Amino acid sequence: MPFPAAQTYLKTRASIMARRLFSAEQLERMLHASLDDLASAFALREIFENNPSPALLNRAAERALIHTLMLELAVLLRPLEGSARNILIHWTRKFELYNLKALIRGKLHQLPFEQIQSDLYDLPAMIRLPHDKLLRTENILELLRSLERSTFADIARQARQVYEEKNEPFSLDAAIDRSYYIGMLRRVQRASPTDQHPLLQLVGTLIDQQNLIWLLRYRFSYLLSPSESYYLLIPFGRHLRRERLKRLVNLERLELVIEQLPEGLRSCMEGAQNPLDAERRLALETAVQTRKSLRFSQSAVTRSLAYLVLREMDLKRLYALIQGKTLKLSEPLIRIAADMPPHSPEQTFPSGGNRV
Repeated sequence: MPFPAAQTYLKTRASIMARRLFSAEQLERMLHASLDDLASAFALREIFENNPSPALLNRAAERALIHTLMLELAVLLRPLEGSARNILIHWTRKFELYNLKALIRGKLHQLPFEQIQSDLYDLPAMIRLPHDKLLRTENILELLRSLERSTFADIARQARQVYEEKNEPFSLDAAIDRSYYIGMLRRVQRASPTDQHPLLQLVGTLIDQQNLIWLLRYRFSYLLSPSESYYLLIPFGRHLRRERLKRLVNLERLELVIEQLPEGLRSCMEGAQNPLDAERRLALETAVQTRKSLRFSQSAVTRSLAYLVLREMDLKRLYALIQGKTLKLSEPLIRIAADMPPHSPEQTFPSGGNRV
């Protein structure tokens, strides 16, 4: 498809698909809807057949929602080629990294092949790893070496080097995540001049969010040292770059970290009582900034990526609602899991829903 036509197509598709995103009012209705109503509203009734166990039901719901996202990705990829196409495909590789981590855990715990396979997602061929081949490898190092000849080469190479040095799963898991985001930045830097700046703003916002989540967990939950924490971060965010991250990892309390953040991040996180509350506030702010990219960016691929990011957030919320209702969790716990405000708006809304 010629470039101007592709831009027009993508902007139109992203605008149409954006109508599927959940409003705060819709989320409140969904929170108070029954599990049966959610299944009907989002075409998930099939997974409730035969009364599956809560574990099987949650797994089936998660797979169905990821499948929905993959179908929408295929629509957005249709007119794309070159660097723009590679950016959207690389973003989607995060889901196959879930499979890679499941394969690694299976190797670590010497689980049967059948059990490992049951934990894997079925993803499009363009991002799918050779699961059967990887299952037959002797150990984790051989598994990672075999991936160095694939489209996951940059991630696998860094992960192998870290595992050879550290020989423990936490550092390996962190290295995979870090390499994924660095790979995203590299692809954005190869984008066309008209796409590069808005993409860097959007991806930088996502990296800021991820860096802050990691920093708070590493320092205040896992109690890692400042140097260990900094080594696992990505010093190329939109507002949180090398020197600021070095200062932040040396602070000893959550409130001190918040005080030293740039204005936009500081204002959204002020009043956070703990790292979990801070993560929820940060997710909401990231959604606000991503919606701006979706609505105002002149770059069609930036709008498309913004839509996919927001759609994933929404489908995760829907999954959290289904999981919470399946496990009969209290409303406050479901709100935490779904990144929803702790109290519902004063006004009430009629029941209803949208098909996924």
